[in-house]
Amino acid sequence: MLASPLAAIRAARPDLRLFPRAIVEAVLLSEGSIGSTESVARCLGLRNRFQLARLLKQQRVPSLHQVGAWATILSWVLAAERDGTSLCYLAFRAHRHPSACYRFVKEITGLRWEQVRARGSTWVERRFLKAFHLPPRAPSSSVARDVDPTAQPMPCDREPVIRYGLVDQGDS
Repeated sequence: MLASPLAAIRAARPDLRLFPRAIVEAVLLSEGSIGSTESVARCLGLRNRFQLARLLKQQRVPSLHQVGAWATILSWVLAAERDGTSLCYLAFRAHRHPSACYRFVKEITGLRWEQVRARGSTWVERRFLKAFHLPPRAPSSSVARDVDPTAQPMPCDREPVIRYGLVDQGDS
């Protein structure tokens, strides 16, 4: 679990509503992706992924993809610092292709893995948390009315299966 960024987000954003807070906590607990935006929206009782995206934007929370990506990279850097583990090994352990993981780090951070690793987990955590400190904007009326505060979560088609730290929604 990524406890340090979770504590920082809670301190910086105590007004975060239930669903966005639950999503951020789930991503940080799983240290990465918790499933597709569509499946998460369905599990929360929202109509579709667009409604989830609007809800996150209204609460000034980065997209589900961005939160998951930064959490994944932070967990990799922490593992590399703690155990001296290579990204290649972490990729194999997560059933991912190593080259895809190296490209993923470059795409999200703008730096190569060696550069991210040299800057350390503190740098990655600061960059991750920076996304939660956006200047406040007035919510649009269309966003506010899209979410029914009395809506009950709908049951998921299937319970997520956690494999090696990744959540498999059973899409295959």
